[in-house]
Amino acid sequence: MESKVVYHLFVNGTPKPQPRPRVTSSGHAYNPNSANAWKEEIKVNFLSVIRGRSPISGPVFLRVSFFLPAPKVMKINEDGKIPHDNRPDLDNLLKAVKDAMTEAGVWRDDSQVYAGDISKWYTRGKTGAQIIVETNL
Repeated sequence: MESKVVYHLFVNGTPKPQPRPRVTSSGHAYNPNSANAWKEEIKVNFLSVIRGRSPISGPVFLRVSFFLPAPKVMKINEDGKIPHDNRPDLDNLLKAVKDAMTEAGVWRDDSQVYAGDISKWYTRGKTGAQIIVETNL
């Protein structure tokens, strides 16, 4: 099956994971806002390229590469990145991205993502996320 790249963009910033919902002592559930600024940055970037397009209605293949700052003592190879093997968890980073893309209207629902290629890297370069959205033709 052939696919088509619908969106390809780099969102600058430090990727933040979607935190788990919390419950107060009185039993009230809430979502911590630690990822809100990062999610807003993703949303703003997508809104600037969507420009009135309708949300994607079919299956989506999602590619996301997260670039997180490397500790100063870490040796970085010649391509400027090495695999990131610490917190934050990859699935929580992805959840924040997918939630922001849903809010921006990229697709109807993030359940449309049927597969993906997701990675996280240490870098001394630009931090953020490269996001590529593909659909089947």
